[in-house]
Amino acid sequence: MGEEMVTAANIVVSLVLGGFLLLVLRFCDALLLKPRRLRSRLVKQGIGGPEPSFLYGNIAEMKRIIETQEPLVEKSGASGELVHAWPSVVFPYLQQWRQEYGTTFLYSTGNIQLLCITDLEMVKEVIHCTSLNLGKPTYLSTERGPLLGRGILSSNGPYWAYQRKIIAPEFYVHRVKGMVNLMAESTLTMLRTWENRSESSEGKVEIRVDEDFRSLSADIISRACFGRSYVQGENIFSKLQSLQQIMSKGNIGVPGLRYIPNKHNREIWKLEREIDSMILEVVKSRSDDDKNKCDLLQSILSAAESYGDNSDIPADIS
Repeated sequence: MGEEMVTAANIVVSLVLGGFLLLVLRFCDALLLKPRRLRSRLVKQGIGGPEPSFLYGNIAEMKRIIETQEPLVEKSGASGELVHAWPSVVFPYLQQWRQEYGTTFLYSTGNIQLLCITDLEMVKEVIHCTSLNLGKPTYLSTERGPLLGRGILSSNGPYWAYQRKIIAPEFYVHRVKGMVNLMAESTLTMLRTWENRSESSEGKVEIRVDEDFRSLSADIISRACFGRSYVQGENIFSKLQSLQQIMSKGNIGVPGLRYIPNKHNREIWKLEREIDSMILEVVKSRSDDDKNKCDLLQSILSAAESYGDNSDIPADIS
């Protein structure tokens, strides 16, 4: 009896150690070997780039370049006119690496390897390529999952085909023309606001157009998507903007970082739940009378119902 227990214990220990070893090997492959294999293939083709560090890739160098860049105001000419070279301001590290490594180079955020192509002819070739292997990168649905979900911007294969089949007809020319009056109405409201602010300031007023255009876009999209429920739509967009701001402070691609229950991730998870709840509330509030509405949400819901019995749809979508 004692020998059997010892044998059983040895088997259990062996299984645990074997499982642990496999887990370590898997982590080593995902965090170290796989990124190196990918980089080596591109390097053999003559594509260079900054050397990444373990786990964080080039994130530290990207932050350093951003912190040391010359402010846009200091780049203004003697006449006081602003230089509108926004790419070099928003992505100064890409500009610097392009000068160092050429029009095509490789860099990484965490263990995500990114190929930057600035040669227009090569970009055209990539766009015209119809290979199914050129799908959306997985980090869009993982690292950026709370913001993009499994929507058409981040999905691949049958998921993308199903969503495109539903959404594409809503952006045909005759459908878009039907939204012109809505766009004009929202834009005129914004322009009247500018006029009132100008009149109250004797014709001189500083307007932050980026904030107003962001509000304008949210208003137009909310009215087009949610119809009479556009106020709820604006609340959803407000939450999405907050989520975007929080996620912009995080590091993309650092393995396992999004699972740590720190303050940053808890805020993301909270906003994600609130946004999902608000969207579901709008959907559930739709009654049978709303089926005659022509807003985008109702069109998508009706199209989803009509495709509901299609055998080509992945089971976990429907």
